[in-house]
Amino acid sequence: MTSQAILAELRRKIGEQEKLTGHAWPVAASGAAELDAVLPGGGLATGALHEFLPAAHGDFAAMLGFGLGALARIISCRPGHVVWVLPAWQQRAWGALYPAGLAPFGIDSRLFTCVRTPKTQNMLWALEEALANGAVAAVIGILPENDRGYDFTASRRLAMRAARHGVTAFIFSSQPQFAMATATETRWAIAAEPCRPKAYPGHAMAGLGPPRWRLQLVKSRKGNTGNWTVEWNHETLSFRLAAPLADRAPLRIAGHAARQRAAA
Repeated sequence: MTSQAILAELRRKIGEQEKLTGHAWPVAASGAAELDAVLPGGGLATGALHEFLPAAHGDFAAMLGFGLGALARIISCRPGHVVWVLPAWQQRAWGALYPAGLAPFGIDSRLFTCVRTPKTQNMLWALEEALANGAVAAVIGILPENDRGYDFTASRRLAMRAARHGVTAFIFSSQPQFAMATATETRWAIAAEPCRPKAYPGHAMAGLGPPRWRLQLVKSRKGNTGNWTVEWNHETLSFRLAAPLADRAPLRIAGHAARQRAAA
């Protein structure tokens, strides 16, 4: 075999390896048109690997909240169970899933199977095995801080297994810095944002509105990146771009005027 033929054969094999799948799995629109326009295919790809990390150490809870919203959008396209995998000690540090906290995202807590593992390698193995289960819609793995077990090879294995079976893989990182190259479809940095006050009937003062996040699309297979502030729409169970926060003084004035009318 000539050197040209050997090179051609190597290129063919590498090309086959680069193709994660021959399937065209559905795309889950986030609900925010400006955000979906940047994402490959117009939304979050199912049957793919997505990575989420907190913008700062205090944003871990915000990252989980946004991730649950993204999970709700994935389940709307591919209904099924969710396998949640994390190191055993991390549950003691961060707490366990709270069913009442899943309800605002429209997620049934009975769909969750929680797996606690002693090491990151065990967690990655559990994620791979769950990705091959046809009853599973998505798998979620939470990486501990300063983890060294998750690298390009591990991400490639997850991405290929997800693409083959159409199950979506989420990796949640506990640390903001995550500069390694991986085979992820998208990588997000999430920060908490103040919510917009919401007026409630019978209350003079406005209360908490829907949760908000500042998103940075750090990496995308399509190559596009960007920044958005989004909030969760409890009625449509989707994201929407957040309107700028207005001065809260009119809400207090309106409440005071209402009390004056009632007293009169």
